[in-house]
Amino acid sequence: MTKYRKAAKKPTRRLFLTTAGQLAVGYSLIPLHGVAASAMPSRFTIGLSQYSLRALFKNGTLDPLDFPAFAVNTFGIETIDLSESQLPKDKLDDFTYLEMLRNRASNAGTNLYLLMAEVLDATETNRRESIEELLPSIKRTQALGCQFTRVFLKVPGEDPAAGTTLAVEALKPLADAAAKSKVTLVIEPGASPLSEKGAFLAEVAKRLDHPACRLMPDFGKLRNNVYEGTEAMLPWTATISCKMHNFDNAGNQPDFDYPRLIKMIAASEYRGVLAIEWEGERLTPIEGVKASQRLIENSLAELAS
Repeated sequence: MTKYRKAAKKPTRRLFLTTAGQLAVGYSLIPLHGVAASAMPSRFTIGLSQYSLRALFKNGTLDPLDFPAFAVNTFGIETIDLSESQLPKDKLDDFTYLEMLRNRASNAGTNLYLLMAEVLDATETNRRESIEELLPSIKRTQALGCQFTRVFLKVPGEDPAAGTTLAVEALKPLADAAAKSKVTLVIEPGASPLSEKGAFLAEVAKRLDHPACRLMPDFGKLRNNVYEGTEAMLPWTATISCKMHNFDNAGNQPDFDYPRLIKMIAASEYRGVLAIEWEGERLTPIEGVKASQRLIENSLAELAS
């Protein structure tokens, strides 16, 4: 993920609001075909990942403190996550800043539900240090009032049985620490070949069987078969990252069959957030998020029809 860099000249709040309004108008060329309230399954909430707007944080157009209000005013989305890579590095352990961000979210009427942290290395020689590096992320999650801390899981080798044992041993103390802080770890695919497979992560969650450790499917990071991988993870899933890369002329995602994925999710017992994570480059961040939002809404609408 792109690291946050402070702009050479920090824009004023007035400049931010003016620019944000212009961007919102300029990129609303295609109207949103929102799902009617009666057609939107009450068990699902569309969320927005801060990472989707990384270019705006990088160039200084958008201040992280203004992200909650921006999400509501631009997209009508009230459930948002935060990423450590998109927050000012020198503010990550500034609890006055984190409290300010939490208050901004509350004032905007948004729900901060997740903080994206980095990698837990399950390698025996690196495990202890890796756990120590992630413990502050749990404290930040708690300070922000978020429910979940997202982590990647790095597992050495290609043997699923050995890898599962290493993963469980590494996750147990971190999950215990999360439980004490009333936070839940969610594991997103990635960081190593084994942990890019949904069936492997499902086996880890099953073996660990810890109330403070769940899974987070990310369609863009599951290897081999995204549908089989997602289905395997669903029984242990706490939240879902709806990765988007590009769109065809019909507004569909060429990489994944979204109606199929949404139908699969709806057939499971999962209830919770479907978080937009725009990672493409051909559209601007705002265009990309709005196109992603339309696709998810239309896929949900197909459930009702």
